[in-house]
Amino acid sequence: MNTSKLSPHVYVGPTWRLAWYLLAPCLMTECTGTQEAPGCRIHTPAAKGLYRAGDILIGAVLPLHVDRVVHKTSFDSLPDPITCRTFVFQNYLWFQALVFAIEEINKNPELLPNVTLGFQIYDSCADPLLALHGTLWMLSGQDRHVLNFRCQREGHIAGIVGDAGSSCSIPMARVLGLYGYPQISYLASIPLLSDRNQFPSFFRTIPSDDFQFRGLVQLVMHFNWSWVGLLAVDDEYGQNGAQIFQTELKKAGACVAFTENIILSRADRNAPHIVQVIRNATANAIVIFGLDSHLVPLLDELVKHNITEKVFIASEAWSTSALLSMDKYVKTFSGTIGFAVYSREMIGFKEFLNSNRSFTSPNGYFNETSWESAFGCKWPHQGTSFVPGNNKTKICTGDERLDKNSDIYDHISSPRVTYNVYKAVYAFAIALQDLLSCRPPNTPFSQKGCDQILAFHPWQVRTAVCIEVHLDIQGRGISQATEKR
Repeated sequence: MNTSKLSPHVYVGPTWRLAWYLLAPCLMTECTGTQEAPGCRIHTPAAKGLYRAGDILIGAVLPLHVDRVVHKTSFDSLPDPITCRTFVFQNYLWFQALVFAIEEINKNPELLPNVTLGFQIYDSCADPLLALHGTLWMLSGQDRHVLNFRCQREGHIAGIVGDAGSSCSIPMARVLGLYGYPQISYLASIPLLSDRNQFPSFFRTIPSDDFQFRGLVQLVMHFNWSWVGLLAVDDEYGQNGAQIFQTELKKAGACVAFTENIILSRADRNAPHIVQVIRNATANAIVIFGLDSHLVPLLDELVKHNITEKVFIASEAWSTSALLSMDKYVKTFSGTIGFAVYSREMIGFKEFLNSNRSFTSPNGYFNETSWESAFGCKWPHQGTSFVPGNNKTKICTGDERLDKNSDIYDHISSPRVTYNVYKAVYAFAIALQDLLSCRPPNTPFSQKGCDQILAFHPWQVRTAVCIEVHLDIQGRGISQATEKR
């Protein structure tokens, strides 16, 4: 083999030599400001997130949309970015809860005085790839996605709130754990995330599924349903839930009549086959593990075949879904039971939402879309498919009020996941308060270093979240952080 001498002890062949010439400029290029070698940047789609400046930033990854279109790759041109669709107003309330909490904290003279919190928010569209994309955007700054560099010099990111689904939270947790940034999820509940060896920086404001699945078994046994069907989405949450539920159900002396997967890679989610199995089954009680956004094709198929004599048992991910209150689903899912995430009133949140400013700032696109979703209307501007005289198109006026929409108002009056997002922000704020107090033993800073308290490291915030806010070391929940205010 031909070799070329590179050093007295290292020899490379022609292929490796070519790779060296290609990579050498990158290895010698330092990321400073906006200057970079044109050939050294890996092409990635531009990150579209929301940003509000502050002394300290709190990141958030939220599925404002719950579906996406992945375009076919031709391999002769750059692939089109993933298109997000199906905006969900209920999830938009999570975003507003985060903004509400940050504004509330900034106005509180007793919590983080002389420190202004800002935020970075990214729409994951319930896609693990986009969730990771948003995480890298926050860690790197600007539109770059390069680890080990932070090109945005204003604001120090304390950690990230999110994501909702376990399948999105897991890749985020692996990256954030590597760099020591704390992550607090408001809905990811699979027990795997309690493993401190794999996920040292992961916390959550929702209990682990270990508790929920055992509770669902007790619920089934309470009604003497000893012969039940089981449906599960083919992701980490669904498959983990199905496995634990079956194990616990057998221990209780009951049996599973059938098990079917809701297949996310198929447009129909395997719904026609599942409905056929349900129709032929003798089991009348059916347990379903999955996010509501993943269940829509199945719900539609059940309605189409007029399946009305079954009792559905819902996991917490869809037990309080707005879908269940839609007219077309009421007949089929009347009598559905399950466990719900703990709810608690957020004083001032309704007034915050009813003020127009909460829908006109900080970003026009999300707020305009959310307004149209909430009130079923369209803003009259260029691009709106409005035809004068078409009574089917309702025009938004800006005078609509959320308290006139009963379905949405219920989610505001009894916030569940929304409250979990709110708690996560306060968990960060309380941890930062103790970290920046510069009073031993709450702070890693020495007294002479107190003038540099904003120059903290992410692992120091992680430690404060764990110790000062009393997050369970097993990642299995959070105390009522807001009660410490």
